[in-house]
Amino acid sequence: MLRNELTFPKDSFLGRINQDSWDLLSSRWTTQIYKSGQFLITDDETDRDVYFVLRGSCKATIYTDSGREVSFISVATGDCFGEFSALDDSPRSASVVASEECLAARIDQANYIRLMQSHSDMTFALLNILIGHLRRLSKRVVDFNAKNADQRLHDALLDLALKYQRGGADSVLIPRPPTQSELAAFIFSSRESVAREMGKMRKLGLLARQKRALEVPSIQALRDFIDEN
Repeated sequence: MLRNELTFPKDSFLGRINQDSWDLLSSRWTTQIYKSGQFLITDDETDRDVYFVLRGSCKATIYTDSGREVSFISVATGDCFGEFSALDDSPRSASVVASEECLAARIDQANYIRLMQSHSDMTFALLNILIGHLRRLSKRVVDFNAKNADQRLHDALLDLALKYQRGGADSVLIPRPPTQSELAAFIFSSRESVAREMGKMRKLGLLARQKRALEVPSIQALRDFIDEN
């Protein structure tokens, strides 16, 4: 796979490393396509391989004793996962499942450690990714204690809208929105609560369906609604 400045987001792991590091890394990994909903790793695995998302996206999840799914980190194109186990040689802390069809690369622990030790751009890229995850998780902990489930849903929908916003447009189309169950897992709520609140937002004209896509007719209107609630 060839890389140029448009291949990966500049703030992703693979977008941050230099060309020499890319050449070394991509010469040592193997790639595989995963279907939507397919597990890339599970929390009971014993391997210590590290994965890189070359196309598509994944989510890190854990399951409670009752079987309830809690989704806590999204892994976008250009980012990596599995590095915790590779670095501290401990069991997996979560399962990772494909949110859509994705192409992922896999490298073994020994090669990964050697590359991280010898290439500072990879080390700093990883640190930036981990700090970003920590900031987002910290915000979610604060939000969980300070906001109710509906408010957390509003924030999640606004974040999605901003992610797909192009050129400052007020109207946004989200082509592959998460399901109501996935949103519920992300905000620590139930699918029924999410369905009820999104139905209310559709009646208010804040959301609309465009076939399989989700439309936010006005980001500003959504912001005003969040401020009022």
